[in-house]
Amino acid sequence: MSLIARLILLLQERNQIKCTRCGLYFHKQHTQCPHCRDMNATQLEAFLEESGIDPEAKSGLGQFLVLAAIIVVVIFLFSRIIR
Repeated sequence: MSLIARLILLLQERNQIKCTRCGLYFHKQHTQCPHCRDMNATQLEAFLEESGIDPEAKSGLGQFLVLAAIIVVVIFLFSRIIR
């Protein structure tokens, strides 16, 4: 992703809130999440399953990327020491 695209996404995220029920983002001007505000628990579960949204998946991916970055840094440092 380019730097400009990332900057645009960061600016958009500043005006958004993450819903605690469905994990999707919505604009701050809304008082409730427009995606799931009218759904009961059963409908919400079906919606999340149907759309493939897994709020925990992103955190798992983030943890994986942090671990991968640490491994790369350690390998880089050891390669510098060995020379």
